[in-house]
Amino acid sequence: MATPHIFYPYPVVRTGWLSLRAELKAESEGVSQLTHGSIDAVGAPEPFEIDLTLEFDPGIARRDLNLEEEQSNHVQLVLVESGIHSRLRVKVAEFPLNGGTRAVKTVRYDPADCRGDIALQAFLVYTVQASRVASGTRCSESERVLVHFDEFGSPPGQGIEIKWVDFSKEDRYTDVKDELFVLDLITEPPVLLLNEGLPGFKSVLMSRGRRGSAARIREAEFTLIESQVWNVMLAEALGRLVDAGDDEEEINEQLGGWRGRVLRGWAPALMGYREAGVKDLASRMRAHPDELLLNILPRKVQLRAGAGRSFSGLNGEFIDQRTTRESDDE
Repeated sequence: MATPHIFYPYPVVRTGWLSLRAELKAESEGVSQLTHGSIDAVGAPEPFEIDLTLEFDPGIARRDLNLEEEQSNHVQLVLVESGIHSRLRVKVAEFPLNGGTRAVKTVRYDPADCRGDIALQAFLVYTVQASRVASGTRCSESERVLVHFDEFGSPPGQGIEIKWVDFSKEDRYTDVKDELFVLDLITEPPVLLLNEGLPGFKSVLMSRGRRGSAARIREAEFTLIESQVWNVMLAEALGRLVDAGDDEEEINEQLGGWRGRVLRGWAPALMGYREAGVKDLASRMRAHPDELLLNILPRKVQLRAGAGRSFSGLNGEFIDQRTTRESDDE
């Protein structure tokens, strides 16, 4: 397969010149290094530190950019941190090109302050206006390193455990061997079992691409699973509120565990105001259960999961607009 190349109208450094590697500074509970180099911190209860190492060859960069050694300060290395689904973009560190072939920066993350995925990437940028190239223009970049935290949609305080299981090899899943997943609500916290035996399912969900058909299918599958999981968990937790009474201690005792965390996290969205709590949900559930379960709940879950955006992307990728018109013809 041919490798795509991007051609720039100014001097750049050859692909692969700059590398970025992340390593845990010390063993930390709930934090692990993934095989492709990123960091999984979804279960981290405490702050932890990561050493970020940049590796490069200044001589190659100067040759590719047509710079003399005394002109090394015309460019510099920068390390940038950005949020995948946010507008966060922070320069973590900067290093001179002539400072050796390696640079290390230690960063500290507190899981209490982080949600979703944080991307770390190194760049070589111009620092001066030269050869009609503006200061700040990139001339090399590393691969991204990701640090994974709890998503915003996770139950506050604890996430859902996710496991891959081949349903075709387990007798208890015989009736759902061709389905996508099973949600086990009996455990604490709940466990989401994904069907590894479904051809192509795992490879699509674990794919890393951000564009193309595989990415569209992956996002649509994630949206489908997320919507169904939230609907089931919230409906089950709300059902417990009917028998909980008005006393807050009684409500907490009736719920407990993941149900209480889920309802506390969703109460503002379901009630429509930021200060809402579980007691407010209990009152609404007793007064208007059908409205809450059949109208408000599915609408709010759709908004959280972004079902419309997912469908639009999938529709635009695979379906010719001319074939979507309804017809009475058989």
